[in-house]
Amino acid sequence: MGIDPYLLEENSAPEGPKLDLLRYWKALKKRWWVVAITTVVVTVPWVLQVKKEQPVYEATATIRFTNYAGNSDAIVGARFQQFHSRTFYERIVSELGLVLAIEQPKNQDTPIFRKQIFSKFTSTNHPVSGSYVLRFPGDGTFVLKQILGEGGREAELRRGNIAEATLDTLAVNGFSFQLTNQPKNLPREVFFSIGNFRSTVKSLRGRVNLDMARDGTMAQVTMQDIDPFIVTQTVNSLARLVVQESEQTATGTRDEQLKILQAQLEKSKKDLDASNERLKLARQRSTSSSEVAFSEMLSRRSGLDRDLNELKTSREALRDLLGRLNAQNAAAADPGNMQQLEERWLIFRIIAGNRAFDGSTGMALTRQRLDDAEKEWNEVIRTMEIASPRARELQRKIEQLHAQIEEMTRTRMATLDREITQKGSELALLNARVNQLPSERIELSDLDRENQQFAKLYEDALSRYRMAQLDKAVKTEFIDILDPAIEPELPINSNKKAKAAAGGAFGFALGIMIVLLWEMMDRTLKTVDDVKGHLKLDVLGAIPQVAFDNVFDFQDHEKARVIDQQLVTHDFAPTPIGEAYRSLRTSLIYNKKTGRLQTLVLTSTAPGDGKSFTAANLGITLAQQKSKTLLVDTDLRRGVQHNTFGVPKEPGFSNYLCGQVISADIINETHIPNLSMISCGSLVPNPSELLGSLQMRRFLDEMRRKFDVIIFDTPPLNAATDAVVLGTQVDGVTIVVRAGKTHREVARQKLELFHNLEAKVIGVILNGTSVDLAHEGYSYYHY
Repeated sequence: MGIDPYLLEENSAPEGPKLDLLRYWKALKKRWWVVAITTVVVTVPWVLQVKKEQPVYEATATIRFTNYAGNSDAIVGARFQQFHSRTFYERIVSELGLVLAIEQPKNQDTPIFRKQIFSKFTSTNHPVSGSYVLRFPGDGTFVLKQILGEGGREAELRRGNIAEATLDTLAVNGFSFQLTNQPKNLPREVFFSIGNFRSTVKSLRGRVNLDMARDGTMAQVTMQDIDPFIVTQTVNSLARLVVQESEQTATGTRDEQLKILQAQLEKSKKDLDASNERLKLARQRSTSSSEVAFSEMLSRRSGLDRDLNELKTSREALRDLLGRLNAQNAAAADPGNMQQLEERWLIFRIIAGNRAFDGSTGMALTRQRLDDAEKEWNEVIRTMEIASPRARELQRKIEQLHAQIEEMTRTRMATLDREITQKGSELALLNARVNQLPSERIELSDLDRENQQFAKLYEDALSRYRMAQLDKAVKTEFIDILDPAIEPELPINSNKKAKAAAGGAFGFALGIMIVLLWEMMDRTLKTVDDVKGHLKLDVLGAIPQVAFDNVFDFQDHEKARVIDQQLVTHDFAPTPIGEAYRSLRTSLIYNKKTGRLQTLVLTSTAPGDGKSFTAANLGITLAQQKSKTLLVDTDLRRGVQHNTFGVPKEPGFSNYLCGQVISADIINETHIPNLSMISCGSLVPNPSELLGSLQMRRFLDEMRRKFDVIIFDTPPLNAATDAVVLGTQVDGVTIVVRAGKTHREVARQKLELFHNLEAKVIGVILNGTSVDLAHEGYSYYHY
C-alpha cells in the first residue's frame, strides 16, 4: 500500500522550492538582528574611512587633431601609443617635479598645497630620494635640510634669503625650486619627501586616463590628484607636450626628406647634362644614311632595356623585403612589442603595394582585407589590452593574410624570373644585331640608351622633390589644445554625507542579501507549501511553537512533569495552540480521503520534533469530543507518557506483549475524562519483534472493541523501525515534522521506509510553525 497515491495526485507540487515572498519576509523579521549587525559592521568603518579620506581633485584637457589629408588607421594607432610613451611621462615628472610630496601636519585641518610654498619645482631624472625639511625662522631667511636615517639627524643643504629665492631658482640634490612670491603666508616649517623617479613615472602613467575618439580627431586626458594645482598643471603639460612633439616630429621629418630629395635631384640633373653633351657630340660624328632603321632599332632596344630594368628592380625589391621578413623570423620577437609588430606589418603593407602586383586582382582583394583587419585591430587596442582575446584573434587573422601575401610574393618572384630571362634573351639578340653595325652607330646607341635612363631618373627625382615642397608648404595636420584643464574648485569626493549614506545603504542591502541567502540555503521544512512541495503529502495540521523554559535542565521524568503542567488542551481555553489541535482533530475525523480512522500511529523523523507532546494533546482533544480514546506509549525504549499523565510505568505495554499481564492490568485512567493511557512498561531487548507479534494483533482486536480511537506513540524513524512495523497493522500513519528543524531530504528518505509496505501514510503534522498568533518566546519540547 505504502503512501496513499490518491494523496500524491491531489496534492502534487512542482519539485524544488518556489518563490514565496511571505516566507522571505518572515525570514527578514526573524533575523532582523543579522541585518542590523551587518549594517553596523559595514557602515561604521566606512564612515570612519570617509571622514579620513583626503579630497581628490580631477582635471581634464581636450586635444584636437585636424588632419587635412585624412586620418589613417596607422596614424591613429601611432598617436595612441605616443600618449603612453614613457618618455612623455618622464619629461612631465621632471618638468613639474612630481617627485615632491608635501607631508601634511597632523594638528592642522587645512591641507598645505605645493603652490603655497613653491612657485616652481623641477627635478632631474635622478633626484636624491629621501625626507627633507624647509624651515622659515621668521627673519626673512630659509634653511633647507635633509633628514638622514631613522634617528632624525639633519644635514643642512641650503641657506639663504627668502626674497632672493622668490626670484632665483635654487638647485640641490637633483631638484630645483623657487619659493612663492607671497613669503608672508609661509609656515614655520614644511616637511616634504622626494620619491623615486621611476616609481613616480610608473604611478603617473597609471593615474592618467586617455579617452580617444574612434576617428582619432579628439582626445581627452583626465587625471586625479589630492592637489588641484598639480593635477591641472600635469594634465596641461601632458597635452602641451603632445602638441609640441607632434609638430616637431612632423616638421623635422619633412625637412630631412626635402634635403635628401634635393641632393638626389642635383645628382640626377648633373648626370643628365653630361649625358646630353656626350649624345650631342656623338650625333655630330654620325654619317650613316639609314637613320630611320637605326632609330627604330635603338628605340626597341631602349624599351627592352627599360622593361628589363623595371622587372629586375621589382624582383630585387621583393627579394629584399622577404629577406627582412626572414631576418625578423630568425630573431626572437616579442609578441607584445608594438615597435617590432609595426615594423613587420609595414613590410607586408609595402609588399602588397609594390608595382609588381599592379593589375593583380588577388593581391588587391588581399590588400583590402588586410586594411580592414588592421583598422579593426587599431580600434580594439584603443579600448583593450593587446593581450585581450579579441586583439589576439584579429592578430591571428592578420598573420593569415600575411602568409597569403608571402605566398603570392614568392609566386610573383618566380614569374618575374621567367620574364627577366625572356626579356634578357630578346635584348641579347638585339644587341648582337646592333654590334654588327659600325662603331659610330654602336656608340650612338649606347649613349642614347644611357640618356633615356638619366632623363627618366631626373623626371622621377624632380616629381618627388616638388611633392615634398608642396607637403612642406601645405600644413596637412593641425594639433591644438581645444579645452585646457582648469583648476578644480571642489573635489570630486566632496559630498561625504552622501558617500557615507551610500555605505550605510550598502551595508543594509548586504544584510538583507545575507538573510535571503541564508533562507535560500535552508533545506528544512518550514511551511505547508514546503511539505506539499517536497514530501507530496497532505498537511493535517500546523501547530504553533510552544516553549518550556529551562526544560533541558531536567531529566526525562522531570521534563515530562514540566510539560504536563502546560498540556495545552486539557481545558477548553480558546488559545491558538488549543485551536490548532482541535483543527487537527477535525482533519482526522472528517477527512473524506482517509475515511474513519480508529487506530493511528504517530511518529517523527528525529527526536525533538514534538511527537509525544502532539500525541498527548491529540488524545485530549479527541476525548473532549466524547470519543472513548486510548493513548498507547509504544516507545518501548524511552517512553515518557506515564510521567506526562502521572500513571505508573509498570506494568505496561511491553509487559503485556511478553505475556506477563493481561490488558486490563495495563490500562490506566487519566485525569482527562474519556482518555485512557497505557504506559511503555519495562525495558525489553526486542521491541520491533514484539510489535509484530501475534500478541500485538490480539491486542488490536480487543482494543478496537473497547475504544473509539486508539493512538500509538512510537519512536522516531531514525531511532527504530517500530513505527513501520506497527504502521502495517493500523488504519493510518501520521508523521510529525518540526518547522525549521526537520531536513526535507532526511524526511523524504525516512518516508521511503513505507514504500512497498501495507502502511497508509495519511499526512503530516507540521509542528512549531511561526504563526503570528503564537505566544512570543516559545520554543518546542525536544524528544
